[in-house]
Amino acid sequence: MKIVVVGAGNGGSFTALFFGWHGRKVEGLEVELIYDPSVEPERVGQATLLDPPKLLWAATGFNWYENNIHATFKSGILYEGWGKKKDKFFHDFPADSIAMHYCPWEMQKSILESGHFKVTESDVLDLDDIDADYIFDCRGKPKDFSEYDMLKNPTNSAILAKPNWDLTRTHWSSHIATPDGWTFVIPTHIDSPSHDYCVGYCYNKDCSTDEEAEKNMLSMFDVEIKKKVRYTNYVAKKPIDGRVILNGNRLFFLEPMESSSTNTYIDWIKMCWNYIFSYGKKPDPSYMIRGIIDQIQNFVLWHYQYGSKYDTKFWDYAQSLEWEDDHMQTYIDYARKYNLQYTIPESYGGMTKPALFAQWPAYSFRCWMDGVE
Repeated sequence: MKIVVVGAGNGGSFTALFFGWHGRKVEGLEVELIYDPSVEPERVGQATLLDPPKLLWAATGFNWYENNIHATFKSGILYEGWGKKKDKFFHDFPADSIAMHYCPWEMQKSILESGHFKVTESDVLDLDDIDADYIFDCRGKPKDFSEYDMLKNPTNSAILAKPNWDLTRTHWSSHIATPDGWTFVIPTHIDSPSHDYCVGYCYNKDCSTDEEAEKNMLSMFDVEIKKKVRYTNYVAKKPIDGRVILNGNRLFFLEPMESSSTNTYIDWIKMCWNYIFSYGKKPDPSYMIRGIIDQIQNFVLWHYQYGSKYDTKFWDYAQSLEWEDDHMQTYIDYARKYNLQYTIPESYGGMTKPALFAQWPAYSFRCWMDGVE
């Protein structure tokens, strides 16, 4: 069997790494990644949940001492200005686990040099020209959204900037509410190419002008503005179409509130692995990944429902975006009933794998509630 991955961004790199590493004992499996070296890699600072570092450690030998990708520790997320209860609150990760902040460009380079799959430099114009049993299309944001559904989210723009303050002792991501939306601060390594783009002021262009957003950003943060971007929140209607499987930003994009993208790519890769190697015995898992992405959308929308310390046009709009999810409501009701210490063993220390809502256990819901309710 031959599997070809097209595109070497986060989605493509992790897809090739997973299939190359886990497929090393599958007789006759060939994995190839094809990418266009003229396409500039993403440089915006990224953050993960807990799964990606585990894969990197196993498949590439990544360790925190040598740290060839200039990654930094992520022990949780610090929320500032969200809700009306506390000025700050912290969603911590388990003390025996660690996530990471990283530069996609350095991550790509490390994975391409892992040796677990064939690498070919080429600009692919037509997937039909590729000889493979399955093709993972990871060529980034689509140009045409006719085959995509729009995801519900209040933000669609961001101003990216370089911080003029020291982040070396910050071992968590910061999500800071602003009058126009919220700002992420990803404490990337100072020597990383992503350090110039690790502060992102997310807003809605229909609620604030670019000039208003830039003025407010500069009044709140000591930064050097690098560029402005627009984005669309979307998900593919058909993640699998014959032998072509979408991943990365070809599959979906949702604002980076919960740092869920890379974890979602890996979740989808695992589903596709089981689907492909069932040799027709398991159904198309597209409905499963769509369900997870819808859950991520709703979990993020739930954050906005509590508002912030700002009473502005953006926050009125954000709170008007309702979510409907009976399954999530059961997690909310459970977390509201029990305290943090009760939900910890249910989430992390139990004898069985915890039930998750997308990527979050009951503990995550309780952390948020303690901060805003």
